[in-house]
Amino acid sequence: MSSDYGYINARVRAMKSRLLSRETLYELLAARDLTAFADTLGSTDFGKDLGEAFSRAPRPPGPLGLSAVEEGLRRNLCRTSAKLLSFADGRAGELLGVILERWDLENIKAVLRGKHTRLSKSDILSGVVPAGRLDEARISELAEAEDAKAVADMLATWRSPFARPMTRALSAYAQDNSLANLELALDRFYVSAGLETVKKGDRNAAKIRGILKEQVDVLNLGTALRLRGEALEEGPLVSFWVPGGERILERHFLALARAESFIQALALAPPSLHLLEKPEDEADFERALFRAFALRCARLYRGDPLAIDIPVGYLGMKTIEVTNLRLIARGKAYGLSQAELEVELLLV
Repeated sequence: MSSDYGYINARVRAMKSRLLSRETLYELLAARDLTAFADTLGSTDFGKDLGEAFSRAPRPPGPLGLSAVEEGLRRNLCRTSAKLLSFADGRAGELLGVILERWDLENIKAVLRGKHTRLSKSDILSGVVPAGRLDEARISELAEAEDAKAVADMLATWRSPFARPMTRALSAYAQDNSLANLELALDRFYVSAGLETVKKGDRNAAKIRGILKEQVDVLNLGTALRLRGEALEEGPLVSFWVPGGERILERHFLALARAESFIQALALAPPSLHLLEKPEDEADFERALFRAFALRCARLYRGDPLAIDIPVGYLGMKTIEVTNLRLIARGKAYGLSQAELEVELLLV
């Protein structure tokens, strides 16, 4: 393996040492309310980000302070990914960029959904995680854009690779007002560009290629479930299928989208997805997919010490950490019990 990974992984191990211990996580879980949660979290590596978030929107860290806590969590994840990319340059940075650009994809789609449904800037930003190449400042600018075209223009100004596919899809969006088709154009670009980046190379490229293909399967599963009951003809229906995955082929996608019930669709899903729990509905299914995928990425940290397994595993662990903290913060804000929250935690 490349000697570069020896240096990169040494830096990543130092970052991993600052992840919250299970003991600290349970201390946060036992906090009496959001104020106590924020106080405890403020004494950890998250303190700087929480402090900056509360200074920008000063308010007591009670239920009304939930937005500031979540902003602090987003800032921390954003700072973490930026730090990782700062020393993972060359081919290693290119490969990790494929993983991190998924956040750019999801954030751009979140902004577009907000514009489409006329959400406020604060509501849009509450649903983004600036952990990719688009930092918090630029996503904030996107959230201020007037409409989808203005979003595309900003992306073009910044030379974002997502600008071109989005611009091409704008004319159709202007005619049919179908956000699904606009998102599909972005999804297809992310997949095709990512697969092009990792189509050749050593075991490290192959590892990222496998992760990307699994993301495509998860994307197609979620899309098929959302389309269930739309009564579309086969041609329009299959146009939503994104090629590039391994388990959800075109015929599987059609069967899932035509399932008469969620239970039937769940039975058609490949058992190789290794879900951690049995989902009860479509929303719960997508959540279960995310949790299973994040956990599999995190477990890569135990892999080859001189390969990309370590930084990818760390990113999975960091994502799980922030997800758990956001879950606890929301639970404290809305009065959920420690027992109710504990069963929802995802532990590596």
